[in-house]
Amino acid sequence: MFTLLIDADDTLWESNIYYQRCSANLEDWLASLGVEREDVAPAIAHYEQQVLSEYGYSPQGYIEALARTTSTLAQRSGIRVTDELLAQARSFGAPMLHPPIVLLPNVQETLAQLAGQHRLILVTKGDEVLQQRKLERSGLSPYFQRVYVLQEKDVHSYQKIIQQEQAAPDATYMIGNSPKSDINPAVAAGLHAVFIPHDHTWTAEHEEIPTSPCVATLRRFSDLPQYLESIHP
Repeated sequence: MFTLLIDADDTLWESNIYYQRCSANLEDWLASLGVEREDVAPAIAHYEQQVLSEYGYSPQGYIEALARTTSTLAQRSGIRVTDELLAQARSFGAPMLHPPIVLLPNVQETLAQLAGQHRLILVTKGDEVLQQRKLERSGLSPYFQRVYVLQEKDVHSYQKIIQQEQAAPDATYMIGNSPKSDINPAVAAGLHAVFIPHDHTWTAEHEEIPTSPCVATLRRFSDLPQYLESIHP
């Protein structure tokens, strides 16, 4: 039996595509006001990083990043910045406070299979209340023995989880779509990792994954049971 630490957003259900849609709507609106379209995405990315220290990985931070993007680009374009303008900008991010929950293919069936053979622990980051709500709405909560909602996924976080769960590092796998948060720090903490790429992973989570016998790459989440059987029949 393995201990499987499993990411949530863009591993179990769609997430970043909804942020991308909100950003595209803001871009269309700002372009209609006279803002240069090509300036919008870089500005959003800049302010998303800027607000992390204040908001962490939360929709509220993203909404604030849209407001700051609008303020900066409006001033640059000679557009008067008003409370109404910023409220409209924030409204484009409001759907992320209650996003759709669309499971990725065969996730529920795969979790049901894995839960009968291994210990499953959800490890995600962001706003704890919102992430817990998403898990409840997904219907996947019964498959997990424990849930960790972290401010950051780093080496220390994984080491702490291993200690708290009294799990053996060589029998523990972190599974997710983010090289920066799911794969590289888990391996640095002495764990194994399974990388499952997603076409719309947030660019801030992109990072090179060094070649390592501790990392496997699978095309689909549903490939997990067969992979785990192959390494421990």
